[in-house]
Amino acid sequence: MTRKLRFISLVGLLAIPVVAASLGQRAFAPGERLHWMDRDWTITNGGMAGVVKGNPANVSVDAQGYLHLRIVNRDGAYTASEIFSTEKLSFGTYQWQIEGAVDKMDKVSVLGLFNYGAQAGIGTDGENEIDIEFSRWNDTCHGCNADFTFYPATGNKALGPMEDNFTYDAQGSTLTTARFEWSSRRIVGTIMGGLQPMGATANVLQTLTFAPPDYTARIPQVPLPLAMNFWCFRATPQSDQEAIIRNFEFVPERAATLPSTP
Repeated sequence: MTRKLRFISLVGLLAIPVVAASLGQRAFAPGERLHWMDRDWTITNGGMAGVVKGNPANVSVDAQGYLHLRIVNRDGAYTASEIFSTEKLSFGTYQWQIEGAVDKMDKVSVLGLFNYGAQAGIGTDGENEIDIEFSRWNDTCHGCNADFTFYPATGNKALGPMEDNFTYDAQGSTLTTARFEWSSRRIVGTIMGGLQPMGATANVLQTLTFAPPDYTARIPQVPLPLAMNFWCFRATPQSDQEAIIRNFEFVPERAATLPSTP
């Protein structure tokens, strides 16, 4: 999260107005926790990535169980949205099913799907982080609309992240599956068109395998909190933004056991 000035979510759905009440959604209040996909999540209220603060009122779950993350202008000021798992998750496969044109968001909107150790005091910012992000980065990345970014393990911040900004074609689809597979020796990031089941590899739009020889230094080696956020890079969007995550699944790597963390 360092690269984007993070202090420490789906897609700018510019055609869909932000009207939670009419969709049967209840926005959250400061201090409330979210229970979603059989896990508990804290909701950021205040400082987070980017140029605006997080507001729990921008997070809701609809009657279908879909998670809504928003960037909203209220009374002339924008706020964003972010959630963190209360538990630390380890080696395994992480997968999100996303609704919306993630390849065509407002140029400053960023959807982040990531593990982040610093949230639990496991290393500092710039360490122990595994990212899939959808963004145009305010048109600073030569036409990219997404990236994979993998930060090194604790104590190896000077190594810097493995970062891959890329441009992919969603082929007109507004349904996307994002996945990363994290083990002690490698990380595989994959973007697929459509809603793909866990384990399937279909309609792959972009993939990257990171398997460095010095994997204990360059790949996080301990369980980490998981986060999803929807934020503003360097500026605020031209209109309210909404992202919808239909589903999140985590399948642990049964063959590996991670050391415990505080």
